[in-house]
Amino acid sequence: MSRPTVALAALCALTLLPTVAHAQRDDRRVRTVRISINRGDRASDREITMSVGALRSNDDDVNLPMAALRADWRVRRWLRSEFGVSYATGSTERSENSTLPVSARTVQIATTTVGLRAELPSQVFRPYVGVAAGLALRYEEDGAQYVRTTMAFPAGVRLSLSDRVALRAEARFRFDSRRSGGETVRVEQTGGLSVAF
Repeated sequence: MSRPTVALAALCALTLLPTVAHAQRDDRRVRTVRISINRGDRASDREITMSVGALRSNDDDVNLPMAALRADWRVRRWLRSEFGVSYATGSTERSENSTLPVSARTVQIATTTVGLRAELPSQVFRPYVGVAAGLALRYEEDGAQYVRTTMAFPAGVRLSLSDRVALRAEARFRFDSRRSGGETVRVEQTGGLSVAF
């Protein structure tokens, strides 16, 4: 090879070398970013859940059909805040006194609560427990109605179907204040669908 040909080849190699090195550096940077973004965490930052089920009270000893709507936001990878409303209605029986027969009455119970839930930060199956507080409105067929405080302790499981959809099953133990004082224990047993938004 002649000297001009070798010099030309060396010049071409030197011009292409920074481009190849730059391309390799960019390729490494893209791979690093992709790895840091992919955490394997399928839980979204915000979800809304519609659930249906039954409300059981130790006072009435009946299961009332109920529905609940809850929205939650991720605070930490394992912690979520929650805002929810629920509504239950149905017939209960009561005895006026020991000599009169039992009479049926229609009752409606609505709640609104805020709370926190701690969950296992696994990819698909997320059991959780929590605490919530709020207000409960009770309305009876004879026109009697009152608002009292309520405390709730949910325990349940969330099963991811995709990045945006999950199934939830829950038991929520509620301690509702009575009109006359004291507390009544109620248990919400619900199942529903969560959608990320």
